[in-house]
Amino acid sequence: MDDAFLAQLRCPLDPQREATLSRDEQQLVCSGCTAHFPIKQGLPVLVPDEAELPAGMREVSQLPCHRRANRRKHAN
Repeated sequence: MDDAFLAQLRCPLDPQREATLSRDEQQLVCSGCTAHFPIKQGLPVLVPDEAELPAGMREVSQLPCHRRANRRKHAN
């Protein structure tokens, strides 16, 4: 996976699609919430169900990006 391709990717868990991804060995890491996504056979697996959530988080709704999105939605 080259750097130009990686620069185009965004975290699929981020409702605003603002969080970038960086490579860390055989996985991609979200810049916003630090969720990890596997790389299999050289391809990123950006399926939310395949994500390894940060420590202490059991569901996607607990992620900071989702809490921000919910606050924005309720403020409008």
